[in-house]
Amino acid sequence: MVTDSVADRLEMLIVLTWLDEGSPEDGRVALSARTAASDLDLGSGRTALLALMRALGALEERGSITLSWPSGRGRDASVEMSPHLRDDARALFGRG
Repeated sequence: MVTDSVADRLEMLIVLTWLDEGSPEDGRVALSARTAASDLDLGSGRTALLALMRALGALEERGSITLSWPSGRGRDASVEMSPHLRDDARALFGRG
């Protein structure tokens, strides 16, 4: 079961990834589902991936991210952070 705290933790992971990648203006970062599930201590396997997908869905519903999946098995998702999330991250972390 995904709670808001999982979505909140995932949002912070996405922000930190964006910062680590130099805060690209377009707000795009690559997200490995398996790595993110592990980083969030969701466990492994199908249950962890489903929990991650629910959290990604919650962030999309909030308007925090736009998510796309390239074709091909095993490829990373492309996450685009919303302008308001990028602005909040810059304000919080003093970037830009």
